[in-house]
Amino acid sequence: MTTTTTANAEDAAIKLLYAAAQGTDFTVGVLDPGTPFDVIADVEIGENLNENVDEHLIRVSIVNLSSAARIAFNDLKATLTPQNNTPRRERLRVPFGALVNADPGDVIQAIGNYKVTAGANTDVSTAFSATFTVGG
Repeated sequence: MTTTTTANAEDAAIKLLYAAAQGTDFTVGVLDPGTPFDVIADVEIGENLNENVDEHLIRVSIVNLSSAARIAFNDLKATLTPQNNTPRRERLRVPFGALVNADPGDVIQAIGNYKVTAGANTDVSTAFSATFTVGG
């Protein structure tokens, strides 16, 4: 799992990105074919940026590293209410169905792009999950 440093007061960041068993926070090491799963992103918006936020968007691609191809994509967008003198920390859950175009033994990775919009300003952060394998 990839981690980053704390977002400063003017920034937003993905703190942690990982694949989890559907509906849980438990990481996936081997994903059985035909099994839906979630990608979880722990995100943080710095105190000053959080005072002016409008919305955030996380876009997650699932990449089959064995075939060098994106095999799934999903995003999650939400309107945010600004909060004064408070950093925002949230856990975002992006659902995925069973993987197609993946065979037993393939190595898979999630790539997340997190964008926070505050008026005309945006802040973007990217993270990669640890790899996991398709079982079989």
